Amino acid sequence: MSAVGTPSAAPAAGNPAPASGSATAVFTVSGATASVAAAAGTIRRRSRTPPGFLRLLSAGLVGVLMVTLSVCLLSTLSRQHAVDALARDSGASFVAAQQLHAELSVADATVARAFLAGGVEPPAQRTAYQESIASASGRIVDLALAGGPREPLSVLAAQLPVYTGLIERARANNRIGNVVGGAYLRQASELMQTRILPAVDRLAAEDALDIDRGYAQATRWYQPVLVGVAGAAALAALVALQIRLFRRTHRMFNLRLVAATVLVVIATGLTLLAFGVSRARLVDSRNDAFRPMTVVAQVRVLALRAWGDESLSLIARGNGDDLDADARRVTERLGYDPAGRPAGTGALATAAALDGPDAPGQDVLVPDWERYQDTAVRVRDLVRDVGGFQEAVRVALDEGTSTFTRFDGDAETAFTASRERFAAGLSSAAGTYDGVAAGTGTALGLAMLLTLAGVQSRINDYR
Repeated sequence: MSAVGTPSAAPAAGNPAPASGSATAVFTVSGATASVAAAAGTIRRRSRTPPGFLRLLSAGLVGVLMVTLSVCLLSTLSRQHAVDALARDSGASFVAAQQLHAELSVADATVARAFLAGGVEPPAQRTAYQESIASASGRIVDLALAGGPREPLSVLAAQLPVYTGLIERARANNRIGNVVGGAYLRQASELMQTRILPAVDRLAAEDALDIDRGYAQATRWYQPVLVGVAGAAALAALVALQIRLFRRTHRMFNLRLVAATVLVVIATGLTLLAFGVSRARLVDSRNDAFRPMTVVAQVRVLALRAWGDESLSLIARGNGDDLDADARRVTERLGYDPAGRPAGTGALATAAALDGPDAPGQDVLVPDWERYQDTAVRVRDLVRDVGGFQEAVRVALDEGTSTFTRFDGDAETAFTASRERFAAGLSSAAGTYDGVAAGTGTALGLAMLLTLAGVQSRINDYR
């Protein structure tokens, strides 16, 4: 029997004692809430006094300036990185792919024309072939080291030695007069046209997509909007603060706050100016360099293919109907019918219609090609005449070679001019951002310090 008034040692059934951890958590939350409430109360009490209110205003204004600084710096660095990547990576890789395509096409067309001479090839054409192959091989290695797409580069690395091996077999047989040399040459050219050059086209296509993405990233429309809005918000806050101080103190100017306002205008204006100048230079590089470069490269590759088809057809001695058909298709893509008459459309017409600083170099391609076309039509007519084959070969080797060499030289010159202008345009666009991030950061950092100092000078008046 328990003593009266003595509490029971165990809790009543259905009412367990609270856990000690739960109690600790409750006390911790309650303590944090109390701390926040106390801090809020302190802020409210201090904000009721003019010095406390001014301190809150200065802290808020510094926060707005920090947001403006972040927006300006992040937007500038993002655009600068995009332009640098465009110039250093995708732009350079695209140009290398275009040059690789041209070098391989030159090698294929030149070796076919050299074989047409019979026996020992002309030394100049043999040298041109060797130099083109050596340059192309080195360029493939450079593209691989730069991290280009694996699949097309693997095809190039595997198939180019096969191509050169077939050429050497054709050359050995050609020197001793075996007609099988022509078969090896045709097999090599087919490998070039169906495996090797399409792999280069895939390289160029991927680089072109990267260039499009690079241009888009370097000219995002919303970045200038964000910078303008952030800068306008900072200016509005500074002006509003100065108006409030004028109404309360009747002092016309606070030089520190005026200087902070000027620095915000300079930082925002400098950033927006850099965006505008860089975008204008990128647009110029695209319209006046990138587009002409790609059009001229296409013209040159098509022309080299037509020239090579003519040589291979003559080497086939009447068994080159498929080569003649391919030459007609290529010529139509250039903008001419089989009789050499211009159709008014096609790659050459597009090149001639391009405006810009390199237009004169592109305009000469049309008369150059038409001179070659005249000889190509004569060659085809002579082949169809009885006993005209030898004369057709002579015209192809003499006038045909000289007129096409002139066309190809002018095409290479036009391509080089556009390529150099493209590189210069990207470099100029990238150079627009030199010092912008540092200048903007310095200006807005000083604006924050001057804002704090300017408000503090008014706070000191209350002491």
